[in-house]
Amino acid sequence: MPAPAKANPRGRPKGRAVLSQQDWFNAATEAILEGGFDQLRVLPLAKRLKVTRGSFYWHFDDLGSFIHLFLDQWQALRMRGLRYWQPGKDPSLSPEQEVDRVLTLMFEGPAVEFKRMKVEFAIRDYAQRDDYARNIVATVDNARVEQSAQLLEPLVAPGTARAMALIQYSTVLGSVLLFRGQLGGDESLTTIRNHWQQLLNGPQADA
Repeated sequence: MPAPAKANPRGRPKGRAVLSQQDWFNAATEAILEGGFDQLRVLPLAKRLKVTRGSFYWHFDDLGSFIHLFLDQWQALRMRGLRYWQPGKDPSLSPEQEVDRVLTLMFEGPAVEFKRMKVEFAIRDYAQRDDYARNIVATVDNARVEQSAQLLEPLVAPGTARAMALIQYSTVLGSVLLFRGQLGGDESLTTIRNHWQQLLNGPQADA
């Protein structure tokens, strides 16, 4: 006599419906790429994953908590990414060389990973109307600027590192938004990066 089937705890979905939270986050990313945060709805996401809405509610209490967890993950990934910009990462580099390394990451990385940047811009747009997203973005921005300020400290006038870091950060985000995919965009990004580097290295060269 076959053993009785085990009860399905809490009505958990079976088969393909047993997805991970990451599956839903990945689906949300694709939806955001197609149309921003307005595309985040439970039923369309479920259809995208070819499951019922029950699978969603197995993992998340509601759409609001899902969006918060999605934003939490985005923040964690962006903060983890800052390890590539850390001052003193390579002791053999001079301050000028270290800043050049970071400028390469800042200008070339977003161009190569524009899909990631498109999600970031969507999050920034959503932050204009959502306090939770606004705080997430502010945390990431502050961490990025503070780390850039540490890198720039040896190259700029005393007391100006944070201001220069703000200008650099705004320049990078703005230039990627303006020029990525546009005619002559890559050339424009290269020009901005080269002139910014000259601006930073100029005082040292003249000293």
